Amino acid sequence: MNFTFKTIGEFNDYFKDEKTCYEFLETQRWDGVPVCPHCATAKKPYTVKARGKFTDIPSYRCSERACGLPFTVRTGSIFEGSKVELRKWLQASYELSISKKGISSVELATRIGVSQKTAWFINHRLRAMLTETAPELLSGMVEVDETYIGGKEKNKSKSKRAANIEAAKLLNPSRTRNIYPIDTKTAVLGILERGGKVRVQTMVAASKEVLLPLLDANISKSSTVVTDGLQSYKKLGEIYNAHVVVNHAQDEWVKGQFSTNNIEGFWSILKRGVIGTFHFVSPQHLQRYCDEFAHRYNTRTATTQERFLAAINNAHGNRLKYRELTPNQPEPNRKSRYNKDKKHQ
Repeated sequence: MNFTFKTIGEFNDYFKDEKTCYEFLETQRWDGVPVCPHCATAKKPYTVKARGKFTDIPSYRCSERACGLPFTVRTGSIFEGSKVELRKWLQASYELSISKKGISSVELATRIGVSQKTAWFINHRLRAMLTETAPELLSGMVEVDETYIGGKEKNKSKSKRAANIEAAKLLNPSRTRNIYPIDTKTAVLGILERGGKVRVQTMVAASKEVLLPLLDANISKSSTVVTDGLQSYKKLGEIYNAHVVVNHAQDEWVKGQFSTNNIEGFWSILKRGVIGTFHFVSPQHLQRYCDEFAHRYNTRTATTQERFLAAINNAHGNRLKYRELTPNQPEPNRKSRYNKDKKHQ
């Protein structure tokens, strides 16, 4: 499908109603020929009358006798089970595609006309579909660096600082001085192929036991790995084709053609987004924010429309449920309609 939108107004004019949005998604997902998402049969389904708020959207029922389940193009995608109109979902995907440093849930809620809580959930569902499902090993010259993301201790309340210090003491009983600030932040590993893609992974610590398995899962053994002088990288020369150390402790930032400037440039983009757009990112959800910025960096040569279509084509099979997003939250006390009626009898 070929289209070009210069403004968000043109985008909304094109996707003016739910029927247009459903037909567009069918073209992207099924190439116009519906396929049952339950049993994956290509047999032509029955067309059924849509129920609910929108009665003109395309709805189907599987014609396979063993299945026979109803479905729409939403079924089996991140849009399934949502009461938010598909038009708003598509606009949120487009807003995420055109924003350089992300879009906050407060801003998204204002733009698409939903509550902040709903916009927060939509944002995280969209981020979940940006994760690479089958990543290839990075090769050539690969830059590796780690950073720490989190609030500064001096900006936290006295009670939070005390709690963080006690937690750090439990993790490092041998340390009595300089326990913070980095012990209370989240460690993040960045792996960047020169001129290629970047991978970002949150960690419990930047130790050798944690770093080496992550590098092994993402970097080809024939690569030249460039790092700083962190001791955890000391044995990389025995694993990979070459290991070049740029010693920042001695004010060395470039060694010939070798440096970690590209991955550090990515860190600046990520942190500008965290500080300027989101202001606060909890460690529980930090990985999804990293995936969002990594996807944006990896598609930096694509147009806005290409990035939007790539995200839509990856929207199937990546549904994130609210209870998975907030596992520490108590379950709502849902009273069934049957119990309510029985109580009033």
